[in-house]
Amino acid sequence: MKMNHIRWIAIVGLIAIVELQYVWLVNTYKLTKESLQAKNNEVFRDATLEEVFYRLDQWRKEHGDTVTSMRVDLDAGLKGDTLPRDALQNNASGWLMQNIHIAFQEAYLKKFKQDVHLSALDSIYTNIFDSIGIPAKVRSCIVDSMGNVLRSSVTGDFPSYALLKTEKVPIDFDGQRFLQGAIVNPYWVIFQRMTLLLIATVLIMILVIGCIVYQIRIIIRQDKIAKLREDFSYAMIHDMKTPLSSILMGTQILETGRLDSQPEKKARYFRILKEEGEHLLHLTNKVLTLSKLENHQLKLQKEYCDLQRILEGLADKYAAKSVKPIRYSWQLEEKTVYADEEFLEEALSNLIDNAVKYSGEEVEIAFSSGKATDGYIYIKVRDNGFGIPLKDQSRIFEKYERSYAALQTRSGGATGFGLGLNYVFRVMEAHKGRVEVESIEGEYSEFTLLLPQLKPETSREATDATE
Repeated sequence: MKMNHIRWIAIVGLIAIVELQYVWLVNTYKLTKESLQAKNNEVFRDATLEEVFYRLDQWRKEHGDTVTSMRVDLDAGLKGDTLPRDALQNNASGWLMQNIHIAFQEAYLKKFKQDVHLSALDSIYTNIFDSIGIPAKVRSCIVDSMGNVLRSSVTGDFPSYALLKTEKVPIDFDGQRFLQGAIVNPYWVIFQRMTLLLIATVLIMILVIGCIVYQIRIIIRQDKIAKLREDFSYAMIHDMKTPLSSILMGTQILETGRLDSQPEKKARYFRILKEEGEHLLHLTNKVLTLSKLENHQLKLQKEYCDLQRILEGLADKYAAKSVKPIRYSWQLEEKTVYADEEFLEEALSNLIDNAVKYSGEEVEIAFSSGKATDGYIYIKVRDNGFGIPLKDQSRIFEKYERSYAALQTRSGGATGFGLGLNYVFRVMEAHKGRVEVESIEGEYSEFTLLLPQLKPETSREATDATE
């Protein structure tokens, strides 16, 4: 499946998850709002009844009466239009309490000439909410049958969306006046009641999105690895095909015995067979060595190495085998380094090989060495080749990171399968050093190997150990 398809599937999946979460949150919000509305109606009815007794208690304190009597007429409740007769059958207790409440309101108004104390009602209303753990800001008012406000506990109007109103509670049998309460800014209360749910939803969304992104990255990485393996296999087979063909051809010629009478030619064929066999063995060993270096299973045999001798030997080797003319320049301030000579020589050989491969008709290679400012000894290999694009410089040391070169190989470009620079990186890592690159596309490339410089005490110990 193409990566674009995977990305679109992931995007559609994320949108579907977000939609489901949205529907879930909306439904939860509605349920929470309905629950708060029901609780609001219940609390307000209790508050209006307590307010009646609050007024009665205040009147008794002011007038010194210890006993107060009043006549409650429930017959009016059966005659009024606002409280239908069938309510008696459907909810007898609710009908009875409502009529008692209205009877109290009318009796108190007629006897004590005091209407509903809205500020006290607000206070009672708020206290009941506080007692059940709902910190709500409330207001109450007296309205007519059309919902018009006759008197309010607070001045100023609130927009309808900022109020969660209760059912109207009648306070006369004529159905002309009602009490109504409201929670101001109910959304804050609703969201407070949904806090844990919102936190859980956010965490779930982060987890799901993170998992999907992680899986996409794994898929992309696996796709990249699959392509790299394909390119690696092609390049490796291409590199092995030539020596294998040479070995088979030479073996067939020698097997016929036609060269028995020509010892010089026979010796040359044996030399070619040996060189091609060593080439195959070298390729195989490089892959095995890289595997050991990656798993930290390879033990280095460090000693003081003659850097100048190593570089001169490699320079002569490539000058002899290359069809391109190569000019070398030298500036070696440090001619001895403490390293595993075999692996250091192979790393430098890879750098020279790249310099020859990725250069024009004439190759110029400059070697230099010296002490770096951070306590390392540096070895630099600079060429006048094609250079490395800036965008590729951060990836060239990765294993098989030569897919573009593999494509060049298929079209007749330089051979190889992307292990050379990774080998250099692993060797420097095993030596507790590092490798750096500086390059300008179309001008030059310069690779710097940095090896730790031993302290004098450590140097003597290492020398004694090698002796």
